Amino acid sequence: MVGLILRVLPFWVREPLLIVVGVPFSIALFYAAARDRAPVGALLGLAVLVFTAIRVHTVVKALRARKAAKQLNSAPASTA
Repeated sequence: MVGLILRVLPFWVREPLLIVVGVPFSIALFYAAARDRAPVGALLGLAVLVFTAIRVHTVVKALRARKAAKQLNSAPASTA
């Protein structure tokens, strides 16, 4: 069900949602791993954090491309 919802959502809704959910979830996993002294929990927290970092990188890259395209379209045409 969650997979279907995530596939239907547009990029600009889905990616920030994954980031907003991923950061607290990784923090909770790190906290639980430290509390229980479980290295598996720390590895899971690290995996979620890496996944979230990749999502942040994707959003930043898309924002930069969008900004560059906007500047390119608004630039005056050169006359030669």
